[in-house]
Amino acid sequence: MITKQDKNAIRKRRHQHVRHRISGTSERPRLNVFRSSKKISTLN
Repeated sequence: MITKQDKNAIRKRRHQHVRHRISGTSERPRLNVFRSSKKISTLN
């Protein structure tokens, strides 16, 4: 029988994977990007 994983546990695992690859510092913070159908802008 296949058991379904908890959605929150899956989300936490994905979050840790992303945080492991992408990290920001106070000197060089992560870049926030807002995408809409009309334009792309950065949020600083």
